[in-house]
Amino acid sequence: MRDRLRIGIVGCGSMGREHLRLVAELPDTEIAGVCDPHAPAATQAEEQLGIRAWSDIERFCAEAKPDAVHLCTPSGLHAQQGIIAANHGIHVLSEKPLDINLAKVDALIAACDRANVLLGCIFQRRMSPAMQAVQHAIANGDMGRLISCSVAIKWWRSPEYYASSAWRGTWALDGGALANQGIHALDQLVWMAGAVAEVEYAHLETVMHDVEAEDFALAVVRFASGARGTIEATTCCYPDLASRIEIYGTNGSAAFDDARVVTFGIGGEDRMPTLADQGFLTGGGSVPMAINLTGHRAQIADFYAAIREGRPPQVDGREARLSIDLLDKIYRKALPHITLGSEP
Repeated sequence: MRDRLRIGIVGCGSMGREHLRLVAELPDTEIAGVCDPHAPAATQAEEQLGIRAWSDIERFCAEAKPDAVHLCTPSGLHAQQGIIAANHGIHVLSEKPLDINLAKVDALIAACDRANVLLGCIFQRRMSPAMQAVQHAIANGDMGRLISCSVAIKWWRSPEYYASSAWRGTWALDGGALANQGIHALDQLVWMAGAVAEVEYAHLETVMHDVEAEDFALAVVRFASGARGTIEATTCCYPDLASRIEIYGTNGSAAFDDARVVTFGIGGEDRMPTLADQGFLTGGGSVPMAINLTGHRAQIADFYAAIREGRPPQVDGREARLSIDLLDKIYRKALPHITLGSEP
């Protein structure tokens, strides 16, 4: 292991540039280069940033020789690009989600296992100390038997947002309100309440936007624990109303607005005063990039520490798979003729 980790950024759009900035802030790292499969974007990044850029990821991995890559491309490309990196012996940190196709996610996990490289996924809400405290209480049984765990993501996305990039709202590369805007909440749901065993009801509809995938979703789920819950996600709600999760069991309850705990009680006692400072507001309503990057910074630092220490990252591939398994179950229930991550 070199003293300084060489980091490559795949995807030169807005999120890729945020990752580039965050990496530059961390000690003992250097930028090996950037890559974007859209050649004009790679050229523009090279000219603007003064960093060597590639448009072919195979050549990028072979010539730049990064120790780790960050995947900041459209969701439906993550597994394909991650497998290429793993085959070159490179650690992989993907923006959310790992991919939108469950079979591709499994192939990526297997490729990283074979290559003995780490696989992580950005789900920055899991880095919040306050949220970790609630999750630990649930896992320890302090909340009793879970009865319900539900989520609502009632956001707005303008027609201009979807028109800004051809991949947005497509079955092949993006998915809809659940796979893109809702995936952080889905991950939080399964992190808190465990895997979903069955989707009992699901309805997906494209109501307002000229896109392939859904902009409105409803589902009723049964967790492996026996708890049940509802999921509502939309990009049709203007002005934005909420990104909220509510959990309750036989001995307590908790509620979250984005990554902020707003209610936490166990056995009739208010536990809110016991929580650490909550600096993990994530935003993400009608302004997609109006997000606090504290969680990103912490998760990237954890991933690099995991490489150096030879341990799994806090959010590894198998943890990140849980939300895609849920996504897959919802789509199979509502739209069995559609396979995310493939052409319609």
